Amino acid sequence: MKRKILSIAIALLMIAGSVTGCGNGNGQEKNDNTNINVGENSKESEDNITITVATRYSSDNEDENLYRKKVEEFNNLDNGITIEMDNIATESDYLDKLRTSFANGDTPNVFLEYGGSRCLDYLESDALVDLEPYLKADDSSWYNNFYESFWSMTEYEGYDGIYAVPFKTYMVTLFYNKELFEQADVEPPKSIDDMMELSKTFKDMGILPFQVGEKDPYRFGHFHSSLVIKTLGVDAVDQLANRELSYDSEKMKETYQVMVDMVEKGYFGENILDTDSVSENAQFIEGNVAMHYNGSWFIANELYGTDFYDKVGVVAFPYGDESCKNYAQGGASDMFFVSKLNKSEKEIEASVEFLKFITSPEYFQELDEVAQTIVPVKFEKTENSPENPLLDQVIEIQKEITDLRTDIQNYDPESHMLDTVRSSLQGIAMGDSAEQCATNITNRMKEYGGE
Repeated sequence: MKRKILSIAIALLMIAGSVTGCGNGNGQEKNDNTNINVGENSKESEDNITITVATRYSSDNEDENLYRKKVEEFNNLDNGITIEMDNIATESDYLDKLRTSFANGDTPNVFLEYGGSRCLDYLESDALVDLEPYLKADDSSWYNNFYESFWSMTEYEGYDGIYAVPFKTYMVTLFYNKELFEQADVEPPKSIDDMMELSKTFKDMGILPFQVGEKDPYRFGHFHSSLVIKTLGVDAVDQLANRELSYDSEKMKETYQVMVDMVEKGYFGENILDTDSVSENAQFIEGNVAMHYNGSWFIANELYGTDFYDKVGVVAFPYGDESCKNYAQGGASDMFFVSKLNKSEKEIEASVEFLKFITSPEYFQELDEVAQTIVPVKFEKTENSPENPLLDQVIEIQKEITDLRTDIQNYDPESHMLDTVRSSLQGIAMGDSAEQCATNITNRMKEYGGE
């Protein structure tokens, strides 16, 4: 119901924008690939056009510092385009502001999102630019710069076109403290059973197996997505989306039970609801925790250049079923979309020019020099690219992976599902059973009119 209301609101605003355009003499400008309504939000002047780009990139790390630096470089190109950055670090605040902007018709020109059904509302309301004609224009060099495997989250069943460009990519792996493992005389885990046994070993030694920062609900969300993919397989992601596999099925309850057991035994750490992801990272880097699951960005953003780097090992996230060991959570994460809600043709063209700049091989070459990570664009390393053995190990793990999925709710047709599942998983940290977690998810689905 929430998605339908938002879609209706966007549709009405687009109609209103069209009427406003006719009433003020501007008429309706039309792009070859998109119907664009010129509204009062246009920021054009005779010599310059200003567009707003919304992201979460406000942290003080090499990756996000480079992004902001490159935006300023773009603004100094004297190409008639000025970028206004709207960077909000906190995920919930950022997403709330983005949803509100679509509901009131004052959207950023370019915005960061995670793709999948989360953006289906905007697509159904005809508020997104189809970027495929731009990507494949002329010699298609822009499109061909990207690795083919990263396009899946930018495409939608039933809709022709490509509605985003990948910007950040990742794979969830398990990092471990080599010194603590040597102290315990144990090897890193391959399976969930191994991980549970190791957690008991470390707990008995007075060492935290993990410290999870579930004050940020995505932490349990990432653990559970990896657990499902590595236990039930990538097909389970589609089966959950089409309701062939129910969230209250016995198979899914078994995945919740793993997390319930880890909470009850203290394996996820202490005061997990009062600990955020920043503190979680710090606990691991300070050497207080044996294991830490995270995306490949953790190497660039937190580990590289620290004294702790050489004390860290990395392995694939443990599998629940050996037949699923070559699956992983990962793929395209952060993606840039272009809004056409009350946007002119010139604004859209300027937005495309910015995206070409920010997803160029030259951008990722420079990124590799300061913050090496898995990226969606092909580029040649330079002599300034430093050695990064941990990332090399992640790339070796990636070579064994035969299929990837991002957060499993990103594939769901109901856009509320990511928040619904994450909030229900958070209940496990409050003492909910696997049965209660399943009930919480299905009850929330019913509230939204789902099955």
